[in-house]
Amino acid sequence: APINLSDRLNQVLRWALGSVEILFSRHCPIWYNYGGRLKLLERVAYINTIVYPITSLPLIAYCVLPAICLLTNKFIIPEISNYAGMFFILMFASIFATGILELRWSGVGIEDWWRNEQFWVIGGTSAHLFAVFQGLLKVLAGIDTNFTVTSKANDEDGDFAELYVFKWTSLLIPPTTVLVINLV
Repeated sequence: APINLSDRLNQVLRWALGSVEILFSRHCPIWYNYGGRLKLLERVAYINTIVYPITSLPLIAYCVLPAICLLTNKFIIPEISNYAGMFFILMFASIFATGILELRWSGVGIEDWWRNEQFWVIGGTSAHLFAVFQGLLKVLAGIDTNFTVTSKANDEDGDFAELYVFKWTSLLIPPTTVLVINLV
């Protein structure tokens, strides 16, 4: 498995690009083989695995809109009534409770969960976003992107020698931009 962030992002980009290519192909489980052997829940599971790169678009908005609202002093959320406020509070409490239950049932520690969430945001704002655009370029314009082989971990220089090696990649431009916007 890749050991540093840039290699990991390149691997996630390849996986996400494959999902986007399936989404835009004739074999997409949304419309392929109706009446065939694919059951409804199987179809839903396959659809879930091919649409996840598209979640990068609302994730970018989620990461940037609060900062833009604070910078421009224009808020996109209108005033809400007490009932609607209670609904949103209950909804967020249920999401929070679901997260806690997932932690307890999976046996994952809070640090591992937090690291996973951090990488999800970094991967979602970088590799998934690039995969969506590269997939659209490949399907609509016929432009094929290059294939980057990721280096795998080896133990020649000791345990996890490359773990903290930072290699810049163009995949880090969108998350860095989101970070700068939020810092400002």
